[in-house]
Amino acid sequence: MSDEKISKLKHILENHEKRIQKIEEFIKNIEYGPSSVETNITGLKKLSKKIGVTEGKIKEIFDIENGQLTVVKIMGEKDKDKTQNIALLVLFGYKYIFGNEEVLSQEIRRNVAENNIPLNNFATYINEMTPSLIRRKGKLKSPKTTYKLTTLGGAKARELIKKLCKE
Repeated sequence: MSDEKISKLKHILENHEKRIQKIEEFIKNIEYGPSSVETNITGLKKLSKKIGVTEGKIKEIFDIENGQLTVVKIMGEKDKDKTQNIALLVLFGYKYIFGNEEVLSQEIRRNVAENNIPLNNFATYINEMTPSLIRRKGKLKSPKTTYKLTTLGGAKARELIKKLCKE
């Protein structure tokens, strides 16, 4: 192969690499929303105003980092209650802090696991909440399945946050 052909191939590969990086960044923003600090601050203010709780109290419930939200303060007696409460908090937090109406099932699962709650009955607990508190979009057990809050689910999540802030 000539030096000219090798040079052209290198140029083509470099362009492919740049496009792949742009696509990966785009996908990341779709899954988790914009990761800018400004968006987080605006979202926190919006959430704080909506609930009537200080931003500091909300930060005690949610850890927000790199466009990702993690629930760090939970309540509930049984694993079922904790799992369902985390699901509501995650959906509510992503909706108001990042503006994401829908959240991947895997993201809710990650939050449950991070709080040391067994995942063996995760699907059962979540399915008990549909369709009254949350709505599912996609097939069961699919990695692309997303959930979104209903109006009733949003009200329950709001009350849950108020209770957590009083503790």
